[in-house]
Amino acid sequence: MRKTVAQFTSLIVLLAVGSGTALAQYGGGSMGSPGTTGVYTAPKGGYGGSGAAIGIGVGAAAGAGAAFWALHRRPNVVGCVQHSERGNALLNEKDGKLYQLTPDSDVVLKPGERVALKGKKTEEYSGKYSFYASRLVKDYGACEATRTSAAATGGN
Repeated sequence: MRKTVAQFTSLIVLLAVGSGTALAQYGGGSMGSPGTTGVYTAPKGGYGGSGAAIGIGVGAAAGAGAAFWALHRRPNVVGCVQHSERGNALLNEKDGKLYQLTPDSDVVLKPGERVALKGKKTEEYSGKYSFYASRLVKDYGACEATRTSAAATGGN
């Protein structure tokens, strides 16, 4: 809910700034320069290729926005939760590191779950890592069931 409100607020601010800059380009009304009639006159050579430039700019902005959205939504760690001497830990499938889950994480996890999490990785000391889980991206179910089915089908 908080994320939706933040996105809505950002959209409103963007629209307000965009309309303000468009209004600043308008020379009519009492804001015009002295000696002008307030009537807009197009440039002699026309606008030329500015339509193509605007199209390229809009396309580049849309591509950058889509790339940011796709990369921003990735989980930080994916793996199985297991019990350790200091609480719960998660073995990350991507880098093979064991991350100790911090007790003040926003996500409550049980050993034996395979999950994708978003949060903050930190290196505590001499190769020991911890992870603050801020959001559960996806719950894949039990780790043992995944391993058993992979072994039965001949997968990794």
